[in-house]
Amino acid sequence: MLRWLHLSDIHFKDSEEYETQRMRDLLIEELKKIVEKKPIQMIFITGDLVYQGGKYNQKLEDFINEIISVTKISCDNLFIVPGNHDLTRTQSRTFMIKGLRELKGSFEEDTIQSLQEGFRKYNDFTRKVSENNCDAIYALYNRENVNILSLNTSLTAGTDDDEGNLLIYKKAFYEAIRGLKDKENFINIVIGHHPINCFTPNDQRVIYNNFNDYNVDLYLCGHMHKAGYEYDLSGERIIQTYKCGGGMVDNYATTTFAIGELDIDGKCGKVIFYKWLQAEECWTKGGSDGRRAVSGEIDINLERFKTCVDETVVEEDLNEDEFRRFVMNFHEKISSQNVKNANIDPKDVFDKFKNMKCNKSIEKQYKSFSRYFQVIDEIMGSSLLSQIERESIPNIVISEYNMIVGKMSNGNEIIEEIVQNIFNEYASSFQYSNTTLKTYFKILVYWSIYECDIFNDEL
Repeated sequence: MLRWLHLSDIHFKDSEEYETQRMRDLLIEELKKIVEKKPIQMIFITGDLVYQGGKYNQKLEDFINEIISVTKISCDNLFIVPGNHDLTRTQSRTFMIKGLRELKGSFEEDTIQSLQEGFRKYNDFTRKVSENNCDAIYALYNRENVNILSLNTSLTAGTDDDEGNLLIYKKAFYEAIRGLKDKENFINIVIGHHPINCFTPNDQRVIYNNFNDYNVDLYLCGHMHKAGYEYDLSGERIIQTYKCGGGMVDNYATTTFAIGELDIDGKCGKVIFYKWLQAEECWTKGGSDGRRAVSGEIDINLERFKTCVDETVVEEDLNEDEFRRFVMNFHEKISSQNVKNANIDPKDVFDKFKNMKCNKSIEKQYKSFSRYFQVIDEIMGSSLLSQIERESIPNIVISEYNMIVGKMSNGNEIIEEIVQNIFNEYASSFQYSNTTLKTYFKILVYWSIYECDIFNDEL
């Protein structure tokens, strides 16, 4: 099991207010409790150690060393990347960056050296607390079963309009990420300060293309001062992003940290978010934006390792008789609800997937699950059921679909959100494991997509 601590946007100041000092002291105590239950192997700090180019003083060094001591990690497993507050802003740097943006990222060697000069204080400090090459623009670190690629996303930051205008130094980025070419059997994590959408649209494509081609599984970042998650589906598989919130207390930030867990063999796990309750002065689970994380936890499933095994898992694990009993029980629980007539109008389901920007894994999973549609058809086709009763299951799915279709960017997210919402509503009514129950609900969702006039919207 790989476990990590993710911190971001600490924004250390020379003089801290009571609220922030109190939060950080109790953060140490909370980490002690967490580590007592399960060890942590790595720490990721994704930028903004100080506030507005402030001092990297002894108090900050003591704070980070205390975290290292509590978590009992080695200094070579502390990975830090700079944020936009970690650089020294100058007028010449601002002019240089604006010129680079006009030239669309045409970097020269002397330009790179000038940009790196802005991180001198940050580089001097990180050498004191970490054994890694934290002052590299992009660096790849190989560990047992996992590789870490660090990105200085703040290289071209430091203006008032950074969002959507950051540039990647493509040559150096490619030299670093291509080191993952033969690492397809490893878990590969990239860390940076900014979410990828802070880059120019062209550079976003470059980054995600290389993430897809070079086996990247997770991207961890900060900057927004709000915890959350995102899924990029522009390539052939999902690239997952997990964002840590702020590391100080103010009127804007959601003060959070995150613990990641990954089963090295099973290639699955979860991210657990913790938030600071200012009035109660304590830490508790939660703090992430997004309905999938309302419990404070969100599942990680590394699709790259599952594209060839989804069907095998279903064939071996799904008991058809048990699934039949589940459908009958579920139908009984919802048949008494007030439902409207469903628009049953089958369409070419693969056209639906294409219109809804689903990736290939959705088609594979649909083909695998569709063998169980006959079980649902047998139950729904019973002469003992009225027309309204036959439409009870589709109506549940249609209702969920209509509530979220305008809020999601692609069909993969929509399917997962529908399944999660139905699971949240009905899980307490069944004794199945969470994994089995979500699989059953997902089969019902795929069946409803085939049977009903939904999933026809073009996103």
